[in-house]
Amino acid sequence: MSPYAFLDNHATQEFTCLTAWCGRYAAETYDGILYLVGKERKKDKKVVTHEKIGLTNILNTLLRLYERLSDDLYGHVVERITEKDIELIAEWCIRYGMPMESGELWEHHSRIGFRLDTFYNRLHKLYNCYLLWRVLYLGDISEKNFYVSNKITIAQCRTYLKTNMALLNICMMPVFDTELPTYQLVCPDLLEIAMAQMFFECMNTDGYNIGVCTVCGSPFPKSRKNNTLCEECQRTKYQRTRDKQRMVANIKKKSERTD
Repeated sequence: MSPYAFLDNHATQEFTCLTAWCGRYAAETYDGILYLVGKERKKDKKVVTHEKIGLTNILNTLLRLYERLSDDLYGHVVERITEKDIELIAEWCIRYGMPMESGELWEHHSRIGFRLDTFYNRLHKLYNCYLLWRVLYLGDISEKNFYVSNKITIAQCRTYLKTNMALLNICMMPVFDTELPTYQLVCPDLLEIAMAQMFFECMNTDGYNIGVCTVCGSPFPKSRKNNTLCEECQRTKYQRTRDKQRMVANIKKKSERTD
């Protein structure tokens, strides 16, 4: 049975959280701590709703972001983070909203933003859950997977994933102003929504909503069960097919002229 079935009789199939939106971000240091600070606030904080728990849009985009960032940042963000890394994180924030907030930044400096080291640590944890999911549910044997290359046993992988999932922070908020009483699944921020999406993906038995591209190995949201390529690789494959068709057609035309 699908883990989503328990929601089928309710009006809601959504995760919600309160999110800030800014048009620009800058890395700034306060009290010796590196933050990514939001500038040009577009609007007041608003409740962001991600409909249909099966859609792993926030999860997939954060996993792809992690893969684009520099290696070996974990535990060394302040020393090793590059301008390109900051630019990539800022671009994600502008598109999807501020992924988390550091309360002390607002409390002490009246700025809205988040600690870059805390953000990366949480992103690293999310990505490790994804790698564990690949081992346990997809039978991943790629040496690029940390848990495969370090020969972590299946039993250990289960324990690690269970431990991370047990710390999930979701509140069920009742809603009584609808015809039938229902509820919302409320998370503190977008990073926690991504972790919750990962949790439900682990519980899914009716086909996964995350795909692993057979060409580049990156995660992508599956629109069909038989999807095997991410959007970029699918586009490249389509272009190569079109180019091949044009080449064959040109050769055929030249052959006909010769005859």
